[in-house]
Amino acid sequence: MLSYISKLKLTNYRNFENLNLEFPGSSIALVGKNGVGKTNILEAISIMQPGRGIRSAKITDISRNNANFFGVFVELLLGNEKIQIGTEYNEKISRVRKIKINKNYYISQMELIKYLRIISLSPSMDGMFIDSPHSRRKFIDRITWNFYGNHSQLINSYDQLIKERNNILRENILDHGWIKNVEKQIVDFGSNILINRNKILSLLASELENRVDHIKVFPAPDIFLSGEVEEIFGSNNVENFKEIYKEKLFNSRSLDSLKGSTGFGPHRSELSVNFKEKKIPAYLCSTGEQKILLISIILATARASKDFHGSSPILLLDEVFSHLDEVRREALSREIIDIGIQAWMTSTEASHYMTFGGKSYIINLDEIV
Repeated sequence: MLSYISKLKLTNYRNFENLNLEFPGSSIALVGKNGVGKTNILEAISIMQPGRGIRSAKITDISRNNANFFGVFVELLLGNEKIQIGTEYNEKISRVRKIKINKNYYISQMELIKYLRIISLSPSMDGMFIDSPHSRRKFIDRITWNFYGNHSQLINSYDQLIKERNNILRENILDHGWIKNVEKQIVDFGSNILINRNKILSLLASELENRVDHIKVFPAPDIFLSGEVEEIFGSNNVENFKEIYKEKLFNSRSLDSLKGSTGFGPHRSELSVNFKEKKIPAYLCSTGEQKILLISIILATARASKDFHGSSPILLLDEVFSHLDEVRREALSREIIDIGIQAWMTSTEASHYMTFGGKSYIINLDEIV
């Protein structure tokens, strides 16, 4: 089922004082000169998910002219159902942005995932394969919570427990019951994180193996998690793994106390991606090859998400088409159409979207702003 954004309203958002647009159920191409606000629109859509959006911006940095208030509204069409979703921030009222879904207010941003799922690819992700392991773990975890809405809460709770354990060890607090309880929770949350990640990697592997022929211009990568925790997890059932996990934490207390960190767990996992055809890791590939490997993973995620949920996510592609040759632009356009997904795309040139054959809706922001 096609899920798409039919209306978008921005109030005091970045360079937009007021923007009010309506859209058909097709992909949306935003074109215009640099600085006109193309990426700002994609960012506004992206903050309709938990977190800081595609720019990882502080909420206080988003409002126009530093006025410390802004609003974003989207109308989502899912079959015959209309879902109205809004978020607003006003520093004078609260330092937390409000969420409104179909006239009901919510405190937790996690409510958003129940209605609107967003997959994005932006220039900030281009260096992911040569960046720190943390950035790659964040990448797979964001993909995972597109399928399992509670995954974000698992990560947040797990991170807090790791900090709590590190503090107990650093301060040498002699409360064995306390640290034992914290470690038990770490094991429970950590195990569920590993289970979720592995399920999603299996889904992605299946999608990458079953793509149609014309998408072979985007090579299928091997993608997997590696590390000590993965080795133990992969060779034991869940209950045995949990016992080993508890033992590892117990036995490493002295060493972790000296290091000031916890050395075992899914927060140490490494997401590895290999260019299967060339049999080399992604970090050794050229910049162009890394880009098309990322596109392959994002497209596989979009397909898997639609199959998993029965409705399509929203795809955000910031300055992707402008960096592809004609053959790959055509292949990417056909894949978006084949999936049946609304993609939001940015570029300075409308000609980049001629490969859609009239099946995209082009908005020239130079004529609006």
